[in-house]
Amino acid sequence: MASIILVPLALARRQWVTAAAMCVGFAAFATQYSGQLGWRHDPAESPRLRVATCNAGNGLARPDLLVQVIAESGADVVGLVEVSGPQRRALEAELGVTYPYQLHIGDGTAGKALLSRYAIANWEALEYNPGRPDLVAQVDVPDHLLRVVVAHPPPPRIQVTGVHFTDVVAAQYASLLEKLASGEPTVLIGDLNITPQHQRYDRLRAAGLIDSFAEAGTGSGFTFPRRIAGIPFPPVIRIDYVWHSAQLKAVGAWVGPDVGSDHLPVVADLTWRAEGRERP
Repeated sequence: MASIILVPLALARRQWVTAAAMCVGFAAFATQYSGQLGWRHDPAESPRLRVATCNAGNGLARPDLLVQVIAESGADVVGLVEVSGPQRRALEAELGVTYPYQLHIGDGTAGKALLSRYAIANWEALEYNPGRPDLVAQVDVPDHLLRVVVAHPPPPRIQVTGVHFTDVVAAQYASLLEKLASGEPTVLIGDLNITPQHQRYDRLRAAGLIDSFAEAGTGSGFTFPRRIAGIPFPPVIRIDYVWHSAQLKAVGAWVGPDVGSDHLPVVADLTWRAEGRERP
């Protein structure tokens, strides 16, 4: 960031090469971290559906800051995982007007929330992994019925043969993929504990889902770890996602500002393709 301050000084001294190098450096920084600084994108496409997700860190995200960032995001639909009791109460109390339709299940690591500007037609908890359900809801967005899946499979574990998901988590992913294969207009959001290099990322693509950030993202997209043992840290991997089905397309995606969690939020602007299924 110092480069933006030193550029005028370099220009005054006629140090053209130095000034140019600083401008290039600042441009690279802005491109890499624009989302993490909270700069927002407003694509011209309209109408658009803005979807956001964040791992609230089982209490790490400050309730007031979490509420503020969500309110300022402009999101229409928000899916959260690892929502603690105090965070839930803040969301209900402070965002009840902006998001009059809210679902909350579980608490702490198993806690999930869905906040929507639009009516939730129905919902269910998917008990693939006992004690850690995923959340599925039908949201009545304008002119469409959209299925929203908020998921948070546990991370892989170190085993004798390497780092692998347990059999329970593998079955959870398989059941989730089966649920997503119905062909309905869908968004899958949450902390999936996989990177784009993982085979389960490829399986989601094979199931017909599209990674919004890969399609239209700005910056690195890194969301984790924002903190290690409470100490701020620059994220180095991407494990938080907004996926969407083929009826939609992403026209923008970025990483949101710090909420105090060990994850950063992800936001995506989606629009409907011409063949998107309209509500009867």
